Amino acid sequence: MPNLLTNSTYRNIQIGLAPMEGVTCLATRLWFSVVSRPAFAMTPFLRVTKDYPWKRVPSTYAAEIFDLKGILPYSLLPQLMGNSPEDLEKIALPLLQATSFVDINCGCPSPKVVGSNAGSSLLQSPEIFDKFIKDLEARLGANCFSIKMRSGFHQHSEFPQLLEVIAARKLAQLTLHARTRAEKYTSHSRWELVALAAKVCPFPVVGSGDVLDFSSFQNFHQQCHEVKKIIIGRGALRNPWIFQELNLGQKVDISFGILSFALASYGIMQDFIQKEPEKFLLAAKNGLFSETCFNNYSAWEQFYAKLAYAYYGSFIYPQDIVLDRQSFAKIKMIWNSLRSGLGSSFLQPELLRTVSFSEFYQQLNKLFQSGEENISLSHWPEFDWMYSGEKKDGK
Repeated sequence: MPNLLTNSTYRNIQIGLAPMEGVTCLATRLWFSVVSRPAFAMTPFLRVTKDYPWKRVPSTYAAEIFDLKGILPYSLLPQLMGNSPEDLEKIALPLLQATSFVDINCGCPSPKVVGSNAGSSLLQSPEIFDKFIKDLEARLGANCFSIKMRSGFHQHSEFPQLLEVIAARKLAQLTLHARTRAEKYTSHSRWELVALAAKVCPFPVVGSGDVLDFSSFQNFHQQCHEVKKIIIGRGALRNPWIFQELNLGQKVDISFGILSFALASYGIMQDFIQKEPEKFLLAAKNGLFSETCFNNYSAWEQFYAKLAYAYYGSFIYPQDIVLDRQSFAKIKMIWNSLRSGLGSSFLQPELLRTVSFSEFYQQLNKLFQSGEENISLSHWPEFDWMYSGEKKDGK
């Protein structure tokens, strides 16, 4: 299975895993690589203040550019967030010893982040935004950082001025999630603004928002044909095999066996990295996560066996594994989004109420009815309200 898109129309487009706070930790990034292999990934933002982090970042924050450099089939872009170029410089410069540029988050809509004058708060004034970018460029150097931003704070009409600020600077790239801070994740991403940015900026533009399947990817490309990179966040949670779907240009079928191996592996990886981080990194260095299973049952069976031996020291069937509460909660987090890609019959709440992976496994098996049955992962628009923050039927 090739890493880049096989369709000649889209062959030069790179598709990556978007940064998601509290979600895309190292174990999750590695899991997505094993599932369907994004071309690149971004870390969730590392919040930088005067006092944190002190001198160095956590070892697992950006392991792919340090301990695991050159071992994995995807590249990594570290992301930082702060409101002080001086503080950001302190952390960015060590990272730049291992990577060509770092990303600066200017888009997070969280009230807590905005209240601390970081994230999308920087977009409230073109003058403040301009000074922030200029100061960063003076400290980090030309082309040594990129910006991830939204298309405005209150409304999209703010974007032309913000774009003028950005286009005048020497950035490595711009990632545009074309929603305003006020919209958060509601409404639709304004792809025409991504296309505008790609025409105006003298550096690459990365598109973000509302690519949920091959059809929406095609629509995005039609509007933004100059954009050669996109990132996918919530769409990947709803369908972890989306990178394979976009690669093939068709829906991906999975069985109960594939899904149970994938979810059990995810839980073990979370346990592994929390309890034995050094051993986890060593297993990664030795190539445990270097191959991609896609929707190949035999590949998943073999990967799961290697992972179980690396962590437990022996083989344990998925239905028999015992996970810490935190690791099992991570599985249910993934399932809460993934279930909508399997259809309405999988939206029943029973699995989210289970208290162990063994119970979860049994309930999942019942939903599939047969371990040999294949189901196509699909985008169901009627479930979009679950992920946008909007209430169903406008209520």
